Amino acid sequence: MASLEPESVSEPRKTESAARPPAICRHLRSNGMYIFDGLSRDAEGEDYEPSSCWCLHTMKNFGPDDSFVGVAECRGPERSCYEPL
Repeated sequence: MASLEPESVSEPRKTESAARPPAICRHLRSNGMYIFDGLSRDAEGEDYEPSSCWCLHTMKNFGPDDSFVGVAECRGPERSCYEPL
């Protein structure tokens, strides 16, 4: 006789790395950090203008790798100067 119970459907589990983007670089600074009490790990790039961000290594709006800095740009090991929070 067939069971009337529904079959269990397992949903794929999200891994922590897939659920959360990489942390921003510890050397990134923004004017927003002083106004909004810091950049969150989940902050989106549209909240901060690139001109208001700078790198502590160069104290300019580009990093030691000569690429522009920003919340979206400074999030991952593809940059040689990246160090996670």
